Amino acid sequence: MSALNEGSQIEEVIAKLRSEGFEHIVVVDDGSSDDTFEKAKRAGAVVMKHPINCGAGAGVQTILKLGRKESWKYLLLMDADGQHYAEDVAQLYKKMESEQLDLVVGSRFLKNENRIPRIRRFFNTLGNLLTNAFCKYNFSDTQSGFRLLNHRAIQRIDLLSSGFSFCSEMLFKAEKENLKIGEEPIKVRYTEYSMSKGQTNFMAGFRTAWQFIEQL
Repeated sequence: MSALNEGSQIEEVIAKLRSEGFEHIVVVDDGSSDDTFEKAKRAGAVVMKHPINCGAGAGVQTILKLGRKESWKYLLLMDADGQHYAEDVAQLYKKMESEQLDLVVGSRFLKNENRIPRIRRFFNTLGNLLTNAFCKYNFSDTQSGFRLLNHRAIQRIDLLSSGFSFCSEMLFKAEKENLKIGEEPIKVRYTEYSMSKGQTNFMAGFRTAWQFIEQL
């Protein structure tokens, strides 16, 4: 996972993953100014550090490069702010194996009980409209950061986006590589803390959209 100033959350996120049986946890500290690096390392993760903040997409690029170098069979991407549930990983894996998929995206919008703030629904709707306009298929949650990739996807998806537009770019490039993509409903929790992260205003959303168009 890519993390920026997540010192207050990162230990708990890693602990929950470990409680589900996941031992190989990699954190890219994307130029944090707090103690994210130290806490992630203390929690038992392998920690890599960007000397400056490069962006969420840059963090994912670093993880993908490591995955290609070490020939990982699977790679789970998730947010470091605590909004995702570690127990949902098993559902993504089951979906991947049963349908022989290369990339499974955890969708927040396929589970009706998720309480998603209006501002997030608004930005995700815009993200879906833009992304799906350039994709063969319509996806319900193109901006989800909770994703499972298999070996083929790790090897073939080469990202260029350094910002949040990596979510859209990954889907677009996965289709270009003829990879099989699916979605699986996930739970999500939004707190005051997690709402302060990510795309929180119109300009941030506009920059993400523009970055995606630039990559295209």
